[in-house]
Amino acid sequence: MTAPVAALPLEEPMDYRALVMKLIAKRWWILSSTVVFAIASAIVAFTMAPVYRATVVLLPATDRGSEAAAFASSPLGGLASGLGLGLGPRDDETDEALAVLRSREFIERFITTHNLMPILFRELWDSKTGAWKADVRHPPTLGKAYRYFDSRICQVTQDSKTGLINLEIEWTDRYEAAAWANTMVDDLNQEMRSRALAQAKAAEGFLNEELQTTRTMEGRDAISSLMEEQLRRRMLASVNPNYAFDVVNRALPPDPDERVRPERALMIFAGTLLGLGIGVAGTLVFYAMNPLSQVSPRARNSHSSKDPGLKSRTT
Repeated sequence: MTAPVAALPLEEPMDYRALVMKLIAKRWWILSSTVVFAIASAIVAFTMAPVYRATVVLLPATDRGSEAAAFASSPLGGLASGLGLGLGPRDDETDEALAVLRSREFIERFITTHNLMPILFRELWDSKTGAWKADVRHPPTLGKAYRYFDSRICQVTQDSKTGLINLEIEWTDRYEAAAWANTMVDDLNQEMRSRALAQAKAAEGFLNEELQTTRTMEGRDAISSLMEEQLRRRMLASVNPNYAFDVVNRALPPDPDERVRPERALMIFAGTLLGLGIGVAGTLVFYAMNPLSQVSPRARNSHSSKDPGLKSRTT
């Protein structure tokens, strides 16, 4: 015969009324915490340096690639592609230009060329001496500047439907943000022009050597056509400043009230909620660490006077 199983004690339900009374007893602490955090968040929100966003809209320069696309579909285009003479679709050149724009080498050269190190790390730079401040033990490196610029300042996005590319610069100076965005596009077009000229020149040298050793008329005609296409490519790169991207909208300085951050109203609201939460949590921790603490009679009486049912139950 098995022994009867002892009934497990039921958990006592939480006394929400007692909890409310404890919070009311510490209402001034909760209110003080809420007010202090609300004021602190407001001070931070209004003293933080505003950040602005300047955007330049780009379109891949595909119009001058129409003849190259037609040439690429011909037998000579296949031969040129096999030789690596850069006569493929313009989409490949656009992808290359975007890769260059995001590359560390290009961004570091942009920072160095335009002397942005003292601007990016302005709080560490002594403008009077033209050097890093004496108390800076480890001056920022170019690699650190690249990571900061790539992760916090510059962003490149492309719309898959329209093909438009947005280059966005976020910075505390709205005029500098617009200038940097436009200058980056100009530098990128110049970089892609230089690469195209170098590739065309190398291809022409290679084709000249092949022309000297080719004896068949068909081969010489094919090489001559390839040389003409390289000459055309070199001409386009020489005369067209917007070789990789056409600028649809150049970046303009945002208005003073068009800041990206801080969002002051959201910061103040979040700070107020944080202060309220800390006040409530602090009250609960206080009573948990001091279980013998009693709610003051004044708070109990004031709460009881508002609830006749509680008064009758306590008596």
